[in-house]
Amino acid sequence: MTAQHALQTRDLGLGYGEREIISGLDVDLPPGRLTVVVGPNACGKSTLLRAMARLLTPTAGTVLLDGRDIHATPTKQVAAALGMLPQTPVAPDAITVSDLVGRGRYPHQGWFRRWTAADSEGVAAAMLATDVLDLADRSVDELSGGQRQRVWIAMALAQETDILLLDEPTTYLDISHQLDVLDLLTDLNRDRGVTLGVVLHDLNLACRYADHLIAMKDGRVVAEGTPSDIVTESLVRDVFGLRSTVIPDPASGTPMIVPLGRHHVTSPNP
Repeated sequence: MTAQHALQTRDLGLGYGEREIISGLDVDLPPGRLTVVVGPNACGKSTLLRAMARLLTPTAGTVLLDGRDIHATPTKQVAAALGMLPQTPVAPDAITVSDLVGRGRYPHQGWFRRWTAADSEGVAAAMLATDVLDLADRSVDELSGGQRQRVWIAMALAQETDILLLDEPTTYLDISHQLDVLDLLTDLNRDRGVTLGVVLHDLNLACRYADHLIAMKDGRVVAEGTPSDIVTESLVRDVFGLRSTVIPDPASGTPMIVPLGRHHVTSPNP
């Protein structure tokens, strides 16, 4: 499946009140690829993602969806092309899994929002893809963190968008569920051709799963490309202020960062 939509920023400026966070930023999400954005806290990663999803209005420049200013594009047209999963989504009290996933069908419904067979099929397919079909009648409140995250991803999938943005989708999950979520996103990318833009904290997981990696610091892009091309000890030091050794990941062959603390560096004997 080939990606149908393109998302990019040009000379983008973003801020909150008087505080400027991003200035003059050009970013392209390669269509049909899994892009991961990394960087230290407060570097602008989440702010960038929110702007690309039309949740923030730029102070300068533009976000372009298929070459058109996203703020000049009708809301339902944006929602049919682009889905966003924020870092800490909140579900209505006592809502069931199937009802929450069904909310992803809004962009496909007409003026009277009538539920159709296509809506039912879209919800079932999204729940099947995320392995939550057996949870359909459960309250979202009752689920584990990993199950809830899969349900939120199912809701985003039910939109049947070509582009999906996810802000820290592995936050608060144990390592097993982190891998489950990232494996699921990889499947969506490879099997359905979904263009993914994902913010992650864990640099090693970012290197393992990203086709395209964007490293940010202080509201600007420091480096971008494949993890193997750009991740070096000097980049890790410059972006994260961390001394490290970069070695091949024994599971994937991608770069793996081994941090070097002051008490874990071998020193010559006096």
